[in-house]
Amino acid sequence: MCPGGSVSFVGTENGLEARAVPARGYEIDFVPSGQVLGKGAGGVWGMARMMRGIVTAFSVLSRRRPDLVIGVGGYASVPVSVAAVMRRIPLFLQEQNAVPGRANRVMGRMSRRVYTGFSGASAYFPPGRAEVTGNPVRREIAAAALSGAESIPASPFVLFTMGGSQGARAINGLALAIGRRAKGEGRAMRILLQTGPGEFDVVSKAVREEGLPIEPFPFTDRIGEMFARCHAVLMRAGALSIAEAALFGKPCILIPYPHAADRHQEKNAEEYCAGGAGVWIPQEEATPERILSVLSSWADDPSRPAAAAAGAARFSRPEAAVSILRSALREIGKEEEARGV
Repeated sequence: MCPGGSVSFVGTENGLEARAVPARGYEIDFVPSGQVLGKGAGGVWGMARMMRGIVTAFSVLSRRRPDLVIGVGGYASVPVSVAAVMRRIPLFLQEQNAVPGRANRVMGRMSRRVYTGFSGASAYFPPGRAEVTGNPVRREIAAAALSGAESIPASPFVLFTMGGSQGARAINGLALAIGRRAKGEGRAMRILLQTGPGEFDVVSKAVREEGLPIEPFPFTDRIGEMFARCHAVLMRAGALSIAEAALFGKPCILIPYPHAADRHQEKNAEEYCAGGAGVWIPQEEATPERILSVLSSWADDPSRPAAAAAGAARFSRPEAAVSILRSALREIGKEEEARGV
């Protein structure tokens, strides 16, 4: 992305990044980290790991000699962010959610700038520190969305349902219930269901035995194809899932994970849907009847999904990654590099 530049990652050995980053061809260094807010032995152990992580991060930064560090939140980012500040390496943060995590709230006081995916996050940082850039998504997803999709036949109505990369039992159960009701009522409907690897076998068995209009799959890296194939999306309110759905302009029914820290998924859903991009329903109120009622209104009135697509387009930031990099390079005085991004 930056001519002549290079990117490396820092994470933990037991995190998703340990597999995902090397698979994408990038180098990664590992540092110990842990939660330090717990009481008793857990908190002490977390603090000890965090201190070890800071020492390790010093070594990583000495070897990598970066011009800047970008922290993306979570406990894994704290050691390297602290080490960067102590070594006077410019620190920037990227906050995905409408309610920042504790790590970014603390490190936000020491960073040059904080790039946010939702405008609501700005209030949690020092005045003037935050910039709303949207959340970066994978290049191939942005390209697929921007290239435009072929028109989808009006019938059957296709619903793409997912609970995140690991799936969600509540979302899977809801999709099965919707499929059963659609079959019983003779609705022309098909459901694309990302189950997560843990429940794929159980869901697939139910679909086969009951002859439900559902196409289950455990997980896919080609998520753009699923968005392109559907009329609407039913999913959790994860920040990056919302960013992806927004690129495709699909109306969304969001069911926030009720136990997310600081109820941040509800705030994500509120901000996204306030712009007209869809509706959000608390999990305890998300019944098949209510969801089918929303979907029927979208299927019967073309102006409604069109309005949702317009709302999604207003929220969408396909150039988020470029905007963040350009801004950070300018902040550290590398204007020529910023122009080349």
